[in-house]
Amino acid sequence: MIWPTFCIDNFFQNPNSVIDFAKKLKFIKSNGNFPGERTDALHIINKDFFEQTTRKIVACLYPNEVYNNIRWRAAQYFQKINPKEHPDKGFVHQDLDTEFTSIVYLSDNNSNTCIYRRIKTPIPSHTVNKEKRYTGKINKNDIKFKKDIEINQSCFEKTIEFKSIKNRMIIFDGAADHGVENFGNKEDDERLTLITFFESISKVDNSPLKFHANECQRY
Repeated sequence: MIWPTFCIDNFFQNPNSVIDFAKKLKFIKSNGNFPGERTDALHIINKDFFEQTTRKIVACLYPNEVYNNIRWRAAQYFQKINPKEHPDKGFVHQDLDTEFTSIVYLSDNNSNTCIYRRIKTPIPSHTVNKEKRYTGKINKNDIKFKKDIEINQSCFEKTIEFKSIKNRMIIFDGAADHGVENFGNKEDDERLTLITFFESISKVDNSPLKFHANECQRY
């Protein structure tokens, strides 16, 4: 893994305006790959918002070059998850075909994001039961689904935990095993996040892009 794992609080200057924007959008039910609902890609809905927020995220990594010498391709969505509908733990997984992932928490609830270390080879998380559960074809009390999560979780050891504090932004390598231990308590409101998958990043002048972990390990 080449991208750092870190956290910045008070990410948006006016997070409530971002939340109001999200609440006006249409959310689409999961296709089975994730719990809850997501909007359409935000670069289609509001290109200015997408460009501003992705530039703000990239500035955390390359503050001196973000405005004139860094380009990137990303997919960004608002996502909401009802903890009453999803009382279980999430599957530990990687974000495939993603350089690094950013999550901005836009609600306060107990849905912390965790980074894990593999202690044994995990079973594939994209199981039939997972897809059925996330598309509503089986209910939240399904025994086989709960067993799938238990087996998946047993393959990992938690090394980092980010509390889901409103307006906190986190970044981690797409190859990092990550997940949530719950999507909130029963009395919590929906878990609202802004999630961005950075698919590529490079320099406009084609000069080599330096990576944080690689540079650190040179010394």
